[in-house]
Amino acid sequence: MNPTEPLVELIFDRLAADRVPDDTAEVVLAALTGEADLDAALSGEPTTLTPQRSRSDEPRERIWLSSVTVAGFRGVGPERTLAIEPGPGLTVVVGRNGSGKSSFAEAVELTLTGDSARWADRTSVWRTGWRNLHAGDPCRIAVELRVDGVTTPTRVGRSWRSGAELGAAEVTVTSARGRHQDLAELGLARPLELYRPFLTAAELGRLTAGTQSQLFDALSAILGLEAITDADRRLMVAARPLDAAIKEVRAQRATLAARLAELPDDRARRAAELLNATRPDLAALTAILDEPAEPTADEAVLLCRRLVALQLPDADEVTRLAGQLRQAAAEARRHDGGRSRAALRTAELLRLAVEHHDDRGDGPCPVCATGRLDGDWRTGATASLAELRDRTLAAQAAASRLTALLQRAHYLIDDLDVPDGDVADVPVDGLRAAVTALRQAPGGPEELADHLAARYPELLAAVQAAQAYASDLLRRRDTGWPAAAGELRAWLARAGTVPEREGGLARLTAARAWLKATGAELRNQRVAPFAAHSQRIWAQLRQESNVELGTMTLAGTNTRRRVVIPVSVDGADNGTALGVMSQGEMHALGLATFLPRGCAAESPFRFIVVDDPVQSMDPAKVDGLARVLAELAEQRQVVVFTHDTRLPDALARLDLGRSRIVEVTRAERSVVTLRRGSDPVRRYLDDAHALARTEEIAAEVRGPVVAELCRSAIEAACHRIVWQRRAARGVPYDEIEAAVVGASRRLATTVALALFDDAGRGGDVPRYLSRRHGSRAVDAYQACKEGVHGAYLSDLPDLVADARHLAAALREHVAAVPAPRNGAQVRS
Repeated sequence: MNPTEPLVELIFDRLAADRVPDDTAEVVLAALTGEADLDAALSGEPTTLTPQRSRSDEPRERIWLSSVTVAGFRGVGPERTLAIEPGPGLTVVVGRNGSGKSSFAEAVELTLTGDSARWADRTSVWRTGWRNLHAGDPCRIAVELRVDGVTTPTRVGRSWRSGAELGAAEVTVTSARGRHQDLAELGLARPLELYRPFLTAAELGRLTAGTQSQLFDALSAILGLEAITDADRRLMVAARPLDAAIKEVRAQRATLAARLAELPDDRARRAAELLNATRPDLAALTAILDEPAEPTADEAVLLCRRLVALQLPDADEVTRLAGQLRQAAAEARRHDGGRSRAALRTAELLRLAVEHHDDRGDGPCPVCATGRLDGDWRTGATASLAELRDRTLAAQAAASRLTALLQRAHYLIDDLDVPDGDVADVPVDGLRAAVTALRQAPGGPEELADHLAARYPELLAAVQAAQAYASDLLRRRDTGWPAAAGELRAWLARAGTVPEREGGLARLTAARAWLKATGAELRNQRVAPFAAHSQRIWAQLRQESNVELGTMTLAGTNTRRRVVIPVSVDGADNGTALGVMSQGEMHALGLATFLPRGCAAESPFRFIVVDDPVQSMDPAKVDGLARVLAELAEQRQVVVFTHDTRLPDALARLDLGRSRIVEVTRAERSVVTLRRGSDPVRRYLDDAHALARTEEIAAEVRGPVVAELCRSAIEAACHRIVWQRRAARGVPYDEIEAAVVGASRRLATTVALALFDDAGRGGDVPRYLSRRHGSRAVDAYQACKEGVHGAYLSDLPDLVADARHLAAALREHVAAVPAPRNGAQVRS
């Protein structure tokens, strides 16, 4: 199966091949599309069926890491740039803890993703020390990427103003296409999330000690099957309310049947029998509910039901009404209706006179002919007119309010719906007397208010007494059927929807079962190459471990999703890895899991950045790691940061091809230095050469030191030879280490072990070197063994040159002589 084949086409083909029914297939495809289409499919409405593809348009470029620049960040003060040759190869950045090397690794991840796995799930304390203490301004990190076939590099940078928080970085992204807001515009955000071309020690721990669902999600996303996981979740969410509703109806049926069976009513008994059937007859239950009421429901029961249903205003409301009546009557009296009518007529007369004056001007009064209408008169008349109007309006308002309150009071009295009838079993005489007394209302508002205040409480007391008696009578005569019938009718309404819900749930269940089985098959088909790669890596990393890794698979769904990593210990199946692995083995397992993910063929990133992978590894696993990294570096750009010098030593000792070593040192005030590293042989000889040419120091003083440096170089060359030869034979690492340490007491035994694989043949070394490599090699050997004397004292650089010749001769010996088998020794 091609992992890049579109998931939708795969699902279509599988549905057809498995001959899945149309109604189930429609639900499967709708679930892949989204919630809206799933709802439409379940409700019988048209669907769009345009499934959401799990992979967006991902870039197909091959992207390499060109450099990382750090200034004022973490352990790096003044700006430094780590240049890395774009293309396949292995770069190992070595430095002690605190040297600032991991600052470059974190800078790559933080620059490209905006976050760091080292700080994930940590408290805020971990995020406070990111700015360098000695030279924190300017503070910037930058990464330069090279894309195959593109001349202009892609540059990503983050910089912080003085005092800015970590999350307030200013981001710059440039490429051959110009400036960009972020990497998402280049289509790199999703691939960074899927393939994560960086791994920290913290991530290694989480890959093995973290939750299984996290590892499952990480691998599932790479496989392009997250759409199946999303579809299964949608199916589960859609099925949950249907299943809950069906179960609720069934539970209510049992409760209702038990209650009806206890009622002394024939209808209830028959309904209970129907409810207890395997599939209740809903039509028969509805017919029972539609039966006419019992003829035995006499007038007393009917009257009692009306009494119980009777509702009257409470006493406080009527008391407030009486008080409002008194206030309104007093207000109306104060304005006096008769005087207000006279005032109205006077106001009308004044208004006409004012209009006459406005029309005719000053002159005699047309009514009395004795007075004069002039300006002063008009002013006084206007004021009088305004006063009369105010008094009239106030009188009208008071009268209107009183009229409204009187209507409310009469409505209260006249609209009392007190049940009438003469039923011997129901004593309502007191209630009728109270109603009659209340309806004998006087005419005046104050008298009506007093009447309500006095009589209405008596009516309420009579009603409450009658209702109490009626309720008691109904309780004694009621069989419980009316209330139960209401509950049964409500249940029937819910039960009527069950067939439709069961049909929908059946479709969802069938779709989910098919999708679960198909998804598991597809997952394991697509994860197989990753699992095989993990097994190959583990085979090299295990190195003498008795834990054997089986085929990794993805299992489960939703909250039970997990990554299954079977292992066997000494041939016995243990079932799970973590319970039997040491810390070093767990880190090796994390590498075996991560590296295939970072090296996925679909990933556009051709580089992998690994920070501190050597933790807790024994020497054998370090050699295995060196082989794994060297093999990956044939096709990928591998950048490793480590404080453990065993990794670069293993690369050199095992002669695993060209690798670049960068040494990181940190001086005072966070001044970091990057320099090209070299193998121990070359480093010792270079130091010896430099000292040999330092003429300011006497030759007698320089000589012993130069000889000791040359001896260290020869010993390092011999140690490498022994490790290479014996490791190739499969000799256990602790035995190799013991042999090297045992021979290190004397140079003769060390060189003999390298040349003949026998430390006891130290006496044969000079003769062998003389015959094979000449006097220069013998002289250098003797000087390193016994000290500087004779001609070498006057020409120390010549001693260094001869030591280089001896070291080269030893390397040629290893290349020319095959490794001895079955414990055989090299003949001289």
